[in-house]
Amino acid sequence: MLRMTRARAVIAAGFLTIGGMMAGMGSAAAQIDFGTLPVNPNEVTDSTAYVAAAPIQNPQGQPGIEASYSHRDGSRTVTDTILVLGSPEAASAAMGEARGQVSSQVVGTPQVAPVGSGGSIVAGTSPDGTRSIAVLTFTEGSAFTTVEFEGPANDPVPVDLVTEYGQKQAAAIRDALVAA
Repeated sequence: MLRMTRARAVIAAGFLTIGGMMAGMGSAAAQIDFGTLPVNPNEVTDSTAYVAAAPIQNPQGQPGIEASYSHRDGSRTVTDTILVLGSPEAASAAMGEARGQVSSQVVGTPQVAPVGSGGSIVAGTSPDGTRSIAVLTFTEGSAFTTVEFEGPANDPVPVDLVTEYGQKQAAAIRDALVAA
C-alpha cells in the first residue's frame, strides 16, 4: 500500500496554493487523455517489478494525472504527477512554488537535470533519515511534472535513472501536447 510522504503532502498543498493561476485552461489540455501520459517505471528499469495503483485524475483539483507505482516487495515507490496548465508561464510558476516546498522536505542539494525545461533533481533523505527520496521537477510546454522516487535510506535511486525516467516522461508529454 502506498503511503503519502511528507514531500508529496507538501507538494499537494503547493498545488492548491497555485490553483488560482490555472484559470484559462487551453483547449489542448481538454483534448489530452491524461491516462496516457505517465511513463511506467518498468519501461526504464526493464523489469516487471513495479505495480501501478489506480491513477488519480485531476490531482488536487488541477487538470492532469497522478500515477503511483510500488515495487512488488514494497520497498520503493515512484509517484509521477503531471499537471497540464493554461500556459508555459503557469507551469513555470507551479514548478517554482513546488520547488520551494520540496527543498524543505528532502535533505539534499538541488542539481540541474537535462530534462524538459528547467529540470532539477533534489536527491537525499527524508528529514528523519529513514528513507531515500529523489524529487525531479520540470516543465514541458504548459505541463508541470513532479516525479518522486522513494526507497530505503541505504539504497537511493541512482540519479542517472531519475534522469532517464524524466527524459522519457518529458518526451511523452511533448508528444501528447503536439498531438492535441
